[in-house]
Amino acid sequence: MSTCPEVIVARHGQRPIRCVGLSLISNQCVMDYGSQLTANHDECLDAADQRMDDLQRFLFGLIDNISVDGSYRDVV
Repeated sequence: MSTCPEVIVARHGQRPIRCVGLSLISNQCVMDYGSQLTANHDECLDAADQRMDDLQRFLFGLIDNISVDGSYRDVV
């Protein structure tokens, strides 16, 4: 939830830092106060466990395509 403020600070400094953001939507948002649905941490952990291999493959592919000068090739 704090990704945006962190990136703003990283980019705003005297030596701006190049950033990439990655989010995993891990549970359903419960907006209705009268709903029987509840959000819980176990649901988030289960979603992360289910997607762990995909996330690792994506991140390793991204890292492999970043060159020393900070440029990158398309990963798609």
